[in-house]
Amino acid sequence: MKFAYLKTFLTFYLLIICSKVSLESLSAHEYAERTHNNIIEIIQTKNQLFLDNPDLFTKEISDAFSPIVDFKRIAKNVMGKYGKKATSVQMSAFSEAFESSLLDTYASTLVEFKDEKINVLPPTEPSKSKTKARVNIEIVTSSNVYPGRYSMYLDEDGNWKIINIEINGMNLGKIFRNQFYSLMEKNNEDIDVVIEKWVASV
Repeated sequence: MKFAYLKTFLTFYLLIICSKVSLESLSAHEYAERTHNNIIEIIQTKNQLFLDNPDLFTKEISDAFSPIVDFKRIAKNVMGKYGKKATSVQMSAFSEAFESSLLDTYASTLVEFKDEKINVLPPTEPSKSKTKARVNIEIVTSSNVYPGRYSMYLDEDGNWKIINIEINGMNLGKIFRNQFYSLMEKNNEDIDVVIEKWVASV
């Protein structure tokens, strides 16, 4: 089943995190603000490349996207209870399939979003943790303003990583997990089959 309604929210999610910025000594909010300064340029300069060379476009997106996202951690959260039954090979395979599905969705929908803005809202209170942060944002389109929030953590190398996002009350992590659970139920809990079908289901 195609989850077409996810495309808009996947695009917002990926727009937020696709940037080649130095993360050293930046707070979560500073990282987000610096990232957003590059979003406009990415959108405006890469559309033609998508039309001329989709594979190269996806490669550039991947190069910018991969270093700042913990795909293994997200994939593990998406697999949920089924992750306990998965082998290390299956976990790795799903992580790669998950990454591929996000990148392909982003590459095919990026050109549709030229005028959106993502504003980082200032923190309302000091963070209670030095290694975790929740950053509130607002996504401004031509017709609506959507409230959002994303979860970040500081990895062992001192880099902030985004691991989940909520947009207008929708939790993408839960949506992905529900999708994975649905595929597992429809395929007799065969993880290998679900991994093969994952990319086609997004």
